[in-house]
Amino acid sequence: MRTKVALIFGGRSLESDISVITAMQTLAVLKETEYDVEPFYLYDGDFYTKGVDDISAFTPFEKEKHLRTVMVNGTFCSVKKNRLKREFRPDVALICCHGGEGENGVLQGLLDFNGVSYCSSGVLGSAVCMDKGAAKSVFEQMLLNVIQHITVFSEDLARDPDLAAAHCEKALKYPMIVKPASQGSSIGIRAAHDRAELIEAMQVAAEFDGKLLVEEKLTDFAEVNCAAYLKGGRVVVSETERPLAAGELLTFEDKYMSGGKMSGGGRVMPADVGEELNAVVRSVTERVYRAMELRGIVRADFLVDRTRGKVYINEINTIPGSMAFYLFEPLGIDFAELLTDQIEEALARRRAGSRRTVFRSAVLTHYGKGAKSSKF
Repeated sequence: MRTKVALIFGGRSLESDISVITAMQTLAVLKETEYDVEPFYLYDGDFYTKGVDDISAFTPFEKEKHLRTVMVNGTFCSVKKNRLKREFRPDVALICCHGGEGENGVLQGLLDFNGVSYCSSGVLGSAVCMDKGAAKSVFEQMLLNVIQHITVFSEDLARDPDLAAAHCEKALKYPMIVKPASQGSSIGIRAAHDRAELIEAMQVAAEFDGKLLVEEKLTDFAEVNCAAYLKGGRVVVSETERPLAAGELLTFEDKYMSGGKMSGGGRVMPADVGEELNAVVRSVTERVYRAMELRGIVRADFLVDRTRGKVYINEINTIPGSMAFYLFEPLGIDFAELLTDQIEEALARRRAGSRRTVFRSAVLTHYGKGAKSSKF
């Protein structure tokens, strides 16, 4: 019997459109494999299937044209006349969501609750990595290099913008970068060179998130990315890349709109920062992957200070765009092998989890016989 894979994408996220592209890329590859794959589009809290296997279904998405399902006891079921009909029971879920509830641990928690194994990091790793401020705190505890930063909340900004700016100026030097703490794809990110620009940048970021991250901006730096995944207990670390930006910062347009393709403005592989710094990037990527107990494919993003020759870890993407497949191609790992490795690893985790010891207690029987519980 073929392994059944639920390909889940979408979700309430500003990056939902990018998720669709990643899912369509992934689906095209999986159709050529031995797996039985069924796509499910997460939309307004429900899962839609049937006809969600082509990008034309999302321009625009009309939910009435597709089959609405809910997950019950690990099975996707449709609902008709208050009755459940089983549609698809996956052996494993391959998550292609970017941002929001699909990447921040909410979907992972739902799958855990339903006993469905999945190809991504768990609830804790997903939630921490989604919050850039929380992730930086973990990096600092690991004694990794982190850019000076401060957290600002949107309600404080709304109450007194100048006071919020002054709070940043006490801790940081200009120029600064302002970004929503829990958004990706460079959405809502701006640079600030003075107080007026800082306030404006914070107000823009506050439109996308209630928590903002303000950090010092390096003047002569390179963005460097590196990906990793787990296979048989070994962390496979990818080649490095330097994504190309048209301006001061790498923007959403640079990533997805330039040249009309997902690769955006292009990339340099390996990153042109020298063998020594590339080795540091790869080493830190593996260290963070293991220390944070991450799973599936993740991409670690770094900032390399060219002047000082110093590597700073910036953030972790637990479900990267295009599953970062291109970063593994220089290692001789194609997209199909990469996905197969994820699915088989998730299945292995499920088998290992089923062998855990179950603790049986007689405490309820004890209290059911009249024992008093007032001493709790």
